[in-house]
Amino acid sequence: MELLADNEDQTHLPPIQIGVFHPPQPTDLRSPCPVLNALANHGYLPRDGRSILAGEMNAAMVVVGVNYPIRALLTAGTYLENGGNQATGLSAILRNPLAYAFRRFGLRYQDQVDAEGCPCVDLDQLGRHNVIEHDVSWTRRDAAQGDNATVQKNLVEKMMAAASDGKAVDTNDFAKLRRQRLQEQRRDNPEVRYGMLQHLSACGEIAFVQALFGDRKQKKVAIEYIEALYLEERLPLEEGWMKRKGWLPGIGELSTQAFKIVWTVGKIV
Repeated sequence: MELLADNEDQTHLPPIQIGVFHPPQPTDLRSPCPVLNALANHGYLPRDGRSILAGEMNAAMVVVGVNYPIRALLTAGTYLENGGNQATGLSAILRNPLAYAFRRFGLRYQDQVDAEGCPCVDLDQLGRHNVIEHDVSWTRRDAAQGDNATVQKNLVEKMMAAASDGKAVDTNDFAKLRRQRLQEQRRDNPEVRYGMLQHLSACGEIAFVQALFGDRKQKKVAIEYIEALYLEERLPLEEGWMKRKGWLPGIGELSTQAFKIVWTVGKIV
């Protein structure tokens, strides 16, 4: 196959096969979530990060072993409209109790649909501050610092260095790192907002990663997996990771692990 000249139009190249990793292009949209970004970089979500349907989001999460109840909860909130004229009161609860419960997590713009009229979101909308995204990220800066979407290499390196055995990061290591990140951001960002809601979200995020990418017994996440997932935003297939077989992690397991991290971190005030 002949190489294309630098100025040759490459729009007629065949699409990259689904499952094959390819880094995002400059015009592609990405989120603060490394797992969703990895799924887009492998083509399980639209590679440009635009106009993603709820069905596509749901199917992509199957690839990494997210069970149905969790997928349903995540998409239920994400695809609600953000702000606008949301109904409130008893009538709103009775009409759609699930939508009412998750209304604050909605990310869609008002009347945001694709060319076929189907509700959709773009990946960068997950970066809306204090909806799902929050201050004191594991690997991003705070919104008040100007960029809450771009992964910070030094923060990923700190996460890898947190492994007390030099091989994998366990719950105690993550808890210690959480305390360090909170101290750093309170020092570096006078506008930092980090209460119990943000704390539960942060601990839930890492419990999610532990359940999907950690070993089943101790939830240790290999530093090679962390480098692939957080720095390259790539599924760590080359490093030996495989989706869990059999019983997939559910709401109970994730909640238990998240509160274990909260307990290990201790007071945050």
